[in-house]
Amino acid sequence: MADGHDVIRELGYLQQALSQNRKPLGFMISAGCPLSIRVNFKEEIGKDGETWTSSDPLIQDIAGLTRKISETVIEKNDQDSVVWDKVIASFKEDGIEHPNIEGILSFVRGLRGVAGKGEVRGLTGPGLESLELRICDIISEEVDRELPDANSPYHNLAIWVRSIPRESPVHLFTTNYDLLAEQALEEEGAPYFDGFIGSRKAFFDLAAVEDEKLMPSRWTRLWKMHGSINWRLEDHGSVTRGLQSEKNKNYLIYPSHLKYDESRKMPFLAMMDRFKDFILQQSSILFMSGYSFGDEHINNLLLEALRSNPTAMVYGLLHGNMMDKDGKPEEKYQKARKLALKAPNLALFSSDVGIIGRREKPWVAHDEDLGSLPVGMVLKPEAATSEYRECKIGDFLMFTDMLKNISGPRDSDVE
Repeated sequence: MADGHDVIRELGYLQQALSQNRKPLGFMISAGCPLSIRVNFKEEIGKDGETWTSSDPLIQDIAGLTRKISETVIEKNDQDSVVWDKVIASFKEDGIEHPNIEGILSFVRGLRGVAGKGEVRGLTGPGLESLELRICDIISEEVDRELPDANSPYHNLAIWVRSIPRESPVHLFTTNYDLLAEQALEEEGAPYFDGFIGSRKAFFDLAAVEDEKLMPSRWTRLWKMHGSINWRLEDHGSVTRGLQSEKNKNYLIYPSHLKYDESRKMPFLAMMDRFKDFILQQSSILFMSGYSFGDEHINNLLLEALRSNPTAMVYGLLHGNMMDKDGKPEEKYQKARKLALKAPNLALFSSDVGIIGRREKPWVAHDEDLGSLPVGMVLKPEAATSEYRECKIGDFLMFTDMLKNISGPRDSDVE
């Protein structure tokens, strides 16, 4: 019998956790989740005449977004492109060859705060401000998308959220700037609170966020940890949520951890506090999907909270393999592995390997009965022995299929 984690048994435990209504349940929706939604399907024909269907993700991940912004800024060949080149050169001077857009935006804002009306590292305050605005404009344009239909993974999540009465509210955390979660929750009639009060220009109410337990448990809590394309900083210093088309372009998306303005700081620290406080709740369970564990600030909060509360459990659902073809750890999941091997209450589910209780083992299946698991959740690799398996729960689409099996179809799906 092969040594490994029994994938069907472990997935059964996840199903049990998702089916109950008493423990605090939370989800982290990160950059990998919109990749599961495909659009612009088209038929491609190769040189050999072979045909296949290709498509694009609804929204690019951080790497794709970084490439798009770089191409867009550079092709303009204007002053912003000059500043961009200097910023990228500064990263290379510091030994960082491939910074992502969140790191770049953090760097630009940090330098702008130091430069003021002067100059730092050959960059002026006004030049940095102009580049910041250009970056945020492109981000807003790229992530301002709508879910193509009501059968999306986000809709399955929203239906699961409202499917049963709950003693504790569901908490949805997201590092994404888009409005996909809001769209799905609203279209499925699932009420939520995101820290803002009002209708014309909803304002951020810190007191309401800190007292959110006073609200009904049927209201989902939606915490946007890196901001949103419809958050704005007003001239008088308050933070508002409104329409993306507003003339005020002072976006509040991913301000760096070197924040230079107290008004900018307030919403983000409050969101991080919600994240930590949730994990510190007795017997809380958090599912993290589309997150590659690349944000050190979130990782540190996570590890600190898990160490403080051994009754909490976090499941990191990773897309793809954790090991390469030579059996060595993939670089993209190095940080995730390091955390899971430290914290027994952080479990990782990748395609090929699971880390559960700090034990890293391949997936095996001692029983072929998948029960109520979605078709395709567990697969047998072609070159594997009879017991080794692949686990596809790291695909957001597959994970929300599991939620759909638990909650049942929407009313409109039933004839």
